[in-house]
Amino acid sequence: MPSNTDTIVAIATPPGRSGIGVIRISGEKSAKIYKLLTGKEPENRYARYTPFKSSSNKLLDKGITLFFKGPLSYTGEDVVECYTHGNRMIMEMLLEEIIFLGARLALPGEFTERSFLNNKIDLVQAEAVADLIDSNSKKAALSAMQSLEGIFSENILQLKEKTIDAKALIEACLDFPDEEDVNFDISPAQKNIKECLGLLDKILIKAKRGRAFDYTPLIVIAGPTNAGKSTLINFLTGSDAAITSELPGTTRDTIREKVLLADQLVTLVDTAGLRQTNDQLEKEGVDRAYKAIKHADLVLYLTDATLKTENVEGEIRNHLPEGTDCIFVENKIDLCNKKIEKKNIENKSCSVSAKTGEGIEELINKIQRILDISTKDEDVIFARQRHIDALKNIGNLLKKSLLSLEKQKGLEIVAESLRESLLIFDEILGKTTTDDILEKIFSRFCIGK
Repeated sequence: MPSNTDTIVAIATPPGRSGIGVIRISGEKSAKIYKLLTGKEPENRYARYTPFKSSSNKLLDKGITLFFKGPLSYTGEDVVECYTHGNRMIMEMLLEEIIFLGARLALPGEFTERSFLNNKIDLVQAEAVADLIDSNSKKAALSAMQSLEGIFSENILQLKEKTIDAKALIEACLDFPDEEDVNFDISPAQKNIKECLGLLDKILIKAKRGRAFDYTPLIVIAGPTNAGKSTLINFLTGSDAAITSELPGTTRDTIREKVLLADQLVTLVDTAGLRQTNDQLEKEGVDRAYKAIKHADLVLYLTDATLKTENVEGEIRNHLPEGTDCIFVENKIDLCNKKIEKKNIENKSCSVSAKTGEGIEELINKIQRILDISTKDEDVIFARQRHIDALKNIGNLLKKSLLSLEKQKGLEIVAESLRESLLIFDEILGKTTTDDILEKIFSRFCIGK
């Protein structure tokens, strides 16, 4: 089992070719490795351009080094960061040299884990580091940054303090069980617990909204054959993701592509043209199209502007799950010289040319509004499912406490429920978290973070 006292090292930049690569070292041997690698004494928080040499005095690269004296560093230990050229071979040679000089390869998330173990951050903030790196939208990134800054933790601590106050009020009554001439008023405790439940509800709303920001919506492009569905997905992705042809029935399977739309990562699905057919292969494609529609967060139903269409809404409404929105898109306006009529943003129809891009901006605005993927600042926090589940458990215990008070079941039961809720607070923040949970959390981090 690797020791937390080892000096660790890892490449902090992702694989591939880049202008700059970063290698991070943390631990008590960091200063010694700095000197052996560069031939110079480290200076705290001083950026220095220096050669990187091997033990045999062979020049490996030249770059920038930074030394952070613990505890004022990311991990709370002595930390060295080497900024090299982003050639993977160069970084691998430097990594091997640093390991030779006394470091070991870091485990995934081990730098952040040490930051947590050294009380630089709590567990919620540690998880926010990974969530920030993995964010799928600007909103998700901003809400993850809120959690990293400690705003979520402050909310949790505020709720915990109010719960401690409620427990103290109950225990004050329990301290004098035999005092018959003293009338204890439990209403302050009831009021306090109700306030806790109100604050908890607000936190849960913020947390659930924050999680929703990192969800990748599924947008299905559907419609009859030759409506231009494949052309539209190619335009939105900026690539030839789907084969386009004037021949009907070209698309036989669903094609999925992830694309950044209005600063939000979404999954676009191109589907086979919806029509009656005797071709077994095409029929399978149509069946798959309807299956995709059933799982969609939003459907773009395309029709050909050059053709007369009737009962467009009726064709798709029977296949839309309850609550799923649909935008009716009239495509190929470039072929019939049709002018775009500026429609209210509430209107769920628009005209476009997937070939020229005309009207696409209005379509994206409608998608953005329906899916609520704008990037306006929101009072949200990025929470993981374990946080939400834990808060719900706390809510159940608070409700149990309140019910016990109202039914006069005994103050010992109330105190015990409040005590259990306080233990869950500590689990959220990492004060009493087991090693198994910590390993599960940090093993999902990238190496070097």
